[in-house]
Amino acid sequence: MLVQRDYHAENLLWLPERDGAARVGLLDFQDAAAGHPAYDLVSLLEDARRDVTQATVAAAKAHYLALTGFDPAQFDLAYAAMGAQRNLRILGVFARLSLHFGKPGYVDLIPRVWDHLRTDLAHPSLAELRGLVQAALPDPSVAKLQELKDRCGTVPTL
Repeated sequence: MLVQRDYHAENLLWLPERDGAARVGLLDFQDAAAGHPAYDLVSLLEDARRDVTQATVAAAKAHYLALTGFDPAQFDLAYAAMGAQRNLRILGVFARLSLHFGKPGYVDLIPRVWDHLRTDLAHPSLAELRGLVQAALPDPSVAKLQELKDRCGTVPTL
């Protein structure tokens, strides 16, 4: 299935003159790739820039499952695994954009992405990955985030 690696609200356009699904336009689709269908839903519901209520997340997942017929347990694992992978990638991208390219605004988004990662890693099947992440990455404390901001733009690209 085709998935969009940069699928979030800023890349969606409302086109009221159209009907049905065509009312939503998509920007920035050059990163489209083959992947699990859960990836796009995770991308929308675990947005790095805005909060989505748990009620909305639950309703969207239930609606998606009803439409697709996926096994709920298998889908929950795929959703958590895709979310963990995606959020780890985003944390790395945000660190790179701040440290190498002097963009401190991305540091402000790290706590939300970290919370999404924690939620995804809470899935029982991801216990081993959860342990690896906890051992390798520091929690985004206020001090750690300030340290990243203080280092913005100071790490040269290779």
